[in-house]
Amino acid sequence: MLGDHGSAPVTAPNGDILLPLEIFPAKDGKLYNPGGGYTWSDAAVIHGRWKGADLEWTISNLVQGDPAVTTRGMVEPTIAFLDRNRVLMVLRGSNDKNTKLPGYKWYSVSTDGGRTFPPASPWTFTSGQNFFSPSACSYLLPHSNGKLYWLGNITPGNPKGNRPRYPFVIAEVDKVTGLLNQQSARQIDTRQNGENDILTLSNFYAHEDRESKDVVLYMTRLFALPDGWEGDAMRYRIPAN
Repeated sequence: MLGDHGSAPVTAPNGDILLPLEIFPAKDGKLYNPGGGYTWSDAAVIHGRWKGADLEWTISNLVQGDPAVTTRGMVEPTIAFLDRNRVLMVLRGSNDKNTKLPGYKWYSVSTDGGRTFPPASPWTFTSGQNFFSPSACSYLLPHSNGKLYWLGNITPGNPKGNRPRYPFVIAEVDKVTGLLNQQSARQIDTRQNGENDILTLSNFYAHEDRESKDVVLYMTRLFALPDGWEGDAMRYRIPAN
């Protein structure tokens, strides 16, 4: 399956279509869930190449999680090219059912155009410092200014599974290391005074406005309340620095 909008296809320099996927493994005829969380999945990238009127697909190796460090495996991959050969994959992990584990985003960098990926590691700032992020989708967005932006949640403390899904930020990816530039991070939205702490800033769509060059973000400020979900659909315009 596709892992939310973040798992968008990208076009390789050679014209191939790269599409990141989630794969739910089975064992003995049942869904495999060694982490004990809500779900368990592996990640992979399929490569499509036109052969006449047909698209022929091949698949990368699996990027698999270790249940000792992420209880839901590798979830909702988002990918982008760092250069002609290196492909960055950023993944959602989780500490669902084991909140003593740190909640991180995970990453892997392919050096052969996305055909093979090494095991994923916790994604860090360029300084090497870890940062916390809940189990939520995120998105890598290449911009016409040559920069690569990441949109997602960074929390001040260790999350508990999916929450909290705020603050929501945009930050630049260092295209040499594939790590996140902490100094570039800008907060787009977060929980306001008096709002329920169940606020969800996630499951969004973003693109570059071709005329203004702004990053345009569509996201609902969702409150998943016990007696019914509610929220306003918002459009944010973020100047690209």
